[in-house]
Amino acid sequence: MEVCIIEDVSIICSMGCQEQSILHALEQGVYGPMEMREVGGRLVPVGAVGVSLPEISEKCWNTRTNALILHCLLRLSAAWRNVPSERLGIVLGSSNSGIEEYHSEWKQGNRTDESLSLLEVGNVARFVADFTGAKGPAFTLSTACSSSAKALASAARLLEAGVCDAVIAGGGDALCNYALHGFDALQLISDERCRPFTLQGGGVNHGEGAALFLLTRREAHSGDIILAGYGETADAYHTTTPEPGGAQAVRAMRMAMDMAGIQPQDIDYVNLHGTGTDANDSMELDAMRACFGTSQPPCGSTKPYTGHTLGAAGAIEAAFCTALLKHGGEKLPSQPWLETLPDGVNMADYARRPLQHCISNSFAFGGNNIALLLSRHA
Repeated sequence: MEVCIIEDVSIICSMGCQEQSILHALEQGVYGPMEMREVGGRLVPVGAVGVSLPEISEKCWNTRTNALILHCLLRLSAAWRNVPSERLGIVLGSSNSGIEEYHSEWKQGNRTDESLSLLEVGNVARFVADFTGAKGPAFTLSTACSSSAKALASAARLLEAGVCDAVIAGGGDALCNYALHGFDALQLISDERCRPFTLQGGGVNHGEGAALFLLTRREAHSGDIILAGYGETADAYHTTTPEPGGAQAVRAMRMAMDMAGIQPQDIDYVNLHGTGTDANDSMELDAMRACFGTSQPPCGSTKPYTGHTLGAAGAIEAAFCTALLKHGGEKLPSQPWLETLPDGVNMADYARRPLQHCISNSFAFGGNNIALLLSRHA
């Protein structure tokens, strides 16, 4: 039986770009570095990428988001080069794209079509298609914080439909002052490192990064990591606030499990969206209680380590789950900020058994929800 296989994955975030060192830091509770940015007359921490990024000479592609994505593309398996160009697809997610670069051009009076193209979220996928020579479907999804997770689901559908032989999927977002001030206007920015699920009136830290996956469809071999299922739903409740009961979040997780053909008790770990805002965190806790009942899997957030990378978050956190599954152990990302554990959920640092099935949740503005289910083939 053919399934959606993760052939390779590459990542960059404030924690670095080496999978094993990132995984070790997550397991040991070692946070990624934060730098301070001014917003609303005060300094707040953000998760900035500290490594040098590749230069992009063409002005039409020259954005920091594209540089983050190119860094991942250069580290991704070159197996895509063996795929006929018309059978190679590109599906990426981004939220901020080239907003900062266009704003800089606008302030200088450079309001040309070329400068405006930097602002288009489609620029991200067009850049990767241009770099790789891909002539299959190439598009960018922009659904706020679920963007790059939804890119993986869209890529899986292209493969299942037989439109592509391979898809480069994932996404990226650079730090963006426009978004930072927008979140601050909603009173959602924390003055310190965020503390998800403490429900103490905190907020988010912004971050930046990218993650790319090379996906194919074939029969699975032992040890392969599979995108086994996904569930996509919408709250239709409010522009920025999630539906308090989390009904559509529950439905997304159940849809992912149904697609994968597994039961709640089979899930070994859930990477929660866990932003640090009370509205999101309380909704997600209720969703976990409703979805898993007495079969609560270990769960937790990784955003205090990286900052919230917005459109890149879904892919980055799916990459974390992929690394955990490849490692095949029982140690999970630590949550040292949790002094009191929430009732009715299992915020554990260790799994009950070697990891085989993980869910990664992304719940965006507009109630745009997705749950990805990743599995290690026995």
